[in-house]
Amino acid sequence: MVHVTAVGPTRESLTKPVRAILLMRVVELAMASGRLVAERVFGVLRARLNEDQAVYARRQLHQISVESYSLALLALRNDRGSEYIHALHALIAARNSDGSWPAFSGDDPQGCWATAMAVLALGAVRDRPADLGLGIRWLVDERGREANWFWRWKFQTVDNNVKFDPAKYGWSWIPGTTSWVIPTAFSLIALQKAKDGGLIPEPRFSERISMGVRMLLDRMCPGGGWNAGNSAAFGVAYTPYIDATAIALLSLRRHGHEPGVRASLSWLATQLPDCPSPYSLAWGLLAIAAYGRKNQTIDTAARATEALITALGNCAATLDMSTIATCALALEAIDGENVFRV
Repeated sequence: MVHVTAVGPTRESLTKPVRAILLMRVVELAMASGRLVAERVFGVLRARLNEDQAVYARRQLHQISVESYSLALLALRNDRGSEYIHALHALIAARNSDGSWPAFSGDDPQGCWATAMAVLALGAVRDRPADLGLGIRWLVDERGREANWFWRWKFQTVDNNVKFDPAKYGWSWIPGTTSWVIPTAFSLIALQKAKDGGLIPEPRFSERISMGVRMLLDRMCPGGGWNAGNSAAFGVAYTPYIDATAIALLSLRRHGHEPGVRASLSWLATQLPDCPSPYSLAWGLLAIAAYGRKNQTIDTAARATEALITALGNCAATLDMSTIATCALALEAIDGENVFRV
């Protein structure tokens, strides 16, 4: 753990260049400590996958979480041992016949939001990218129910207590329901990476990505940040969530010029260091790292990294696989390699 005690000049008296240099040094120290913690986190992740693999081999593991295995595959993409191979094969085996993925293997043959996670993971490791065509097109075709004229009319005229523009739609948790922030953000990241990587020729990429971006900007909370789905209801503004805000910011990095995106990044930088949740800290660090190092975000990154390292030192062995993998990816991002950066 890295503890930095202020000595000499006060923070207020430091010139901006000097303070930037000191903050960079703090981040470097935190990164060095983070690498040691990361080794332990990766060890816990591999142990979890080994346990699953042993049970899987005895055919006692009937389901896997597509979200957890996608994040684990991303975390282990540079360490392709037996645990990576198990995660890869299990994730491919969970795919539906239409190219989508259920939340858990064997469930929901029509697919769900987890398709974005699987496409993102398999695209990142470049395992048979041509096989991802159906999954990518499923994402392009999928949309929240407000895309339908009837629901759009209903939300505009009758059911209008929730504040949002139904003409702007993203992705839902499961088909046939309204757009939500996190499924939309992950779908945007997956499609942007598929487009950038040339995984398949799909002329609708730009149009679908643009609509998803407009939906996220429309659902932003007053003052910045994102709640789970909307910004306000019944005249009451919603409070932003750290994880939803961070994931939305990851998907909107190319729109950092938008005032709302800048306000959301400032909100996250203010809230993140005092967050007690390793899961939210990890997503927050991934977002902060994606936007580069400016004075405010350097300070936030240093404090949040120390908070995450402390939390992992206390509870890494008890965390679920999804959180462990996300924490591993966050420590990588602080060290310069961010798999979610678009």
